[in-house]
Amino acid sequence: MDRVKTYIQGFDDALGGGIPKGHVVLVSGSPGTMKTSLTFSILYNNVKAGSKGLYISLEESHDDLKGAMEDLGMSGLDGMELYILDVSKIRLEHKEEELNKNWLDILTKYIEQRVRVNKFDLVAIDSLAALYSLNKMENPRRELFHFFGFLKGLAATSFLISEIPGGEDGRISRYDEDFLADGVLYVRLFEMGETDVQLRLRCVKMRRTKHEHGYFALIRNNGEFQITRAISE
Repeated sequence: MDRVKTYIQGFDDALGGGIPKGHVVLVSGSPGTMKTSLTFSILYNNVKAGSKGLYISLEESHDDLKGAMEDLGMSGLDGMELYILDVSKIRLEHKEEELNKNWLDILTKYIEQRVRVNKFDLVAIDSLAALYSLNKMENPRRELFHFFGFLKGLAATSFLISEIPGGEDGRISRYDEDFLADGVLYVRLFEMGETDVQLRLRCVKMRRTKHEHGYFALIRNNGEFQITRAISE
C-alpha cells in the first residue's frame, strides 16, 4: 500500500510506514498542543519530497501562518507547491454576509475544484471548530458523514484539525468525528510533577494499518519533529 510519511522521526515506523494514501485523518488535541505546526509540517515535508499540498486556514491569516511556520524552520515556502488558502481574509471582506453562507458547501465545492484541477496530493483544513462556528448544522453527524465521504472520494490524503477543550472526559472530538475518520492522531499535554508538562502524541486509530497504540513524547529538535518513548513520573 502506498503511504504518506509524517516525517516525524521514529513515528512512521510506529505507523507501519506512514499513513495510507487517501485516508481522512483527524489531528485532535487541546489548545497549545502544536496541532497546526504538526499538520503543516507533514504537508511541508511531503511537498519537499515532490507532492503538492493545499492548506486551508479558516481563522489564521496567510501571513501569520507563514511567519509562524518559518519561525519553526520551515523555510522556502514561497517557492514550494504548498498553497495556503486564507479563508479568514474572505470572511473579513464579507463579514456582513458571513452567517448567511453555507460554508460547508462552499468549502466542499472549493476543495473539489482545486483538488481535481490542480491535482493536490494533500489537503488540510484548520480547523473543524472554526468551521462549526460558521456553519449551523441541524444534524451534525449526518452532514459530517457526507463531508467525510466527499473527502474520501478525492484523490488526496486529507487532514482535519480538531480542537477540544481538554480531553479530560475521554472525548477527542465534538461530533464523533473520530468514528468517521480513517485515522486519528491525538496530541496531549501531560503534567510531569508539579512544575512541568510534556507534549505527547498517540495514534488512536489508523485503518488498514498495524500500528502502535501508546503515547510517545513529541519534541521539535533541529527543525524537525521527533518522538521518544514516554516516561511517566
